[in-house]
Amino acid sequence: MLTDAAQQGAPRAADRGQSARLALSSRSFSGIVDQLGTDDFHRTLRAALYELTGFNSCIILSFSAAEAPIVLEHCSTIQPDRFRHCYMKEAYRLDPFYTAAVQGMTIGVSRCKEIFAYDFTSSAYHNTYYKDVPLVDEIGILCPVTELQTIHISLGRCTGAPRFDQSVLDDLHAAEPLLASLVRKHALLRPDLCSRDMQLQADKSEAFGTSWLRRFNATRREVEVAELVLRGHTNASIACVLGISEDTVKVHRKRLYVKLNISSQAELFMKHMNSSACEEPRAPTAHANPNGRGH
Repeated sequence: MLTDAAQQGAPRAADRGQSARLALSSRSFSGIVDQLGTDDFHRTLRAALYELTGFNSCIILSFSAAEAPIVLEHCSTIQPDRFRHCYMKEAYRLDPFYTAAVQGMTIGVSRCKEIFAYDFTSSAYHNTYYKDVPLVDEIGILCPVTELQTIHISLGRCTGAPRFDQSVLDDLHAAEPLLASLVRKHALLRPDLCSRDMQLQADKSEAFGTSWLRRFNATRREVEVAELVLRGHTNASIACVLGISEDTVKVHRKRLYVKLNISSQAELFMKHMNSSACEEPRAPTAHANPNGRGH
């Protein structure tokens, strides 16, 4: 049984822990202010949110009733094909966060399953998409920009990781007013980032990264594992992100290394750097006009 002094000390220790987290986040959030209006804003925002929450998945989308969502930041390899071909094509229309956004609801910091007063597990969104996504918890923040546009920040913990605890929710609630203000300001400064042309360019850039692995007959799962290894993930982290066992991750890595004729992570990095450089598109060479005239 705790003594009176111990009972008083426990809350103080918790308060100190929260203060330390918020101080760390405050330094990160000051960096976000410096990136307002730049291409690095969402990446810097993601880094600050990671320090605050320790997420496994972070996706930032622009929601509008007039068109499909636009991906502004995507730091997640949890079923990337399913996200791209199922969620982005149709399932987003059933997403409670999307519904809340287009209806102009004020939800602050909310869990996906708690936005509407119905049984989430029996909803169309859960049955057609969400039940197959290896997330144990998801927190969303809606940041209204205009009457027609809302920026949605989705933070997830994958299967095998603990749910977000109350201290994380408290920290997000405390940061939400500043966060929403910064996101809105940036969106107004850079409306071009929410254009469909920018989305197509981002998709091409994402697809380019590890396309060289196909020359070695790497399977889709081996490519996913390689991408995570190249980002610095451990076997345990890869298993968590992909929703598979750590032993299965080791099998995929071993098979991939055999195909690439390598034996270490360092060799994978070198091969990736060399192969990516070779595949980098070159500007077309201008041919001289034999008549000495321009075209």
